[in-house]
Amino acid sequence: MRPERTTLVMGGAREAHGLITALLARRRQVIASLPEPERMFDAFPVPTRVGAFDSKDAFADWAQAHHVSTVIDASHAFDDHICEMVSSFCTRHALRYLRLLRPPWSQTVRDRWRHVPTVRHAALSIPQGARAFTNTGWLTLPDYAEFTGQRLFMRQTHAPSAAPPYAFVEFVEGHPPFSQFQEQALFTELGITHLICRNVGGAASMSKLLAARALEIPVLMIARRRPPVSHTVVDTVAEALAWEANP
Repeated sequence: MRPERTTLVMGGAREAHGLITALLARRRQVIASLPEPERMFDAFPVPTRVGAFDSKDAFADWAQAHHVSTVIDASHAFDDHICEMVSSFCTRHALRYLRLLRPPWSQTVRDRWRHVPTVRHAALSIPQGARAFTNTGWLTLPDYAEFTGQRLFMRQTHAPSAAPPYAFVEFVEGHPPFSQFQEQALFTELGITHLICRNVGGAASMSKLLAARALEIPVLMIARRRPPVSHTVVDTVAEALAWEANP
């Protein structure tokens, strides 16, 4: 008997959770893939592979073994390597592919943003003597090796497993969600002069930008790369579900 075709959801963004719930309600065969364990959400209610793929061939072998026919890519907005790997595989094998990507934040006249292409560019753009705050995460620490400020406060949502690799780094443990007023109080307590963040979009982590706006703190805003132009990109779970229902 021919195996049932599977919809693969690439997770990483919070939208993946609502998407999977809705697909299960449609009685779809769904599996999920995550590059690393999630810390802020419950586990997916479907079989889930956790861990990065070693290569494009490794992903291709896994996808074919699981009879994947449709891929909805709801990975993190800055997981560019995942997006490129999966979309190119789908192109080669004539599989349906959709990128679900929430809109980026937009600057207002009250915001003091400077747009930069990478974390490393942001680290090199901090003035001497500045005290910067960031939530770009543990994996971006090597990009701060040439940090030009005085102090870098990096948020960790769980207790760090090791000490910071650089003397100028201090970890700040906190458990989201954070309100604007909590962020303002934290920035004031730490004497923050600059904020470094990636433009992930969405309301959930907007509070730090609202705090920076209220305190007139300059923001080094790391821009996204553009998603694959050869595939459809949608903003919302509802749009993704409409696409999935109309092959």
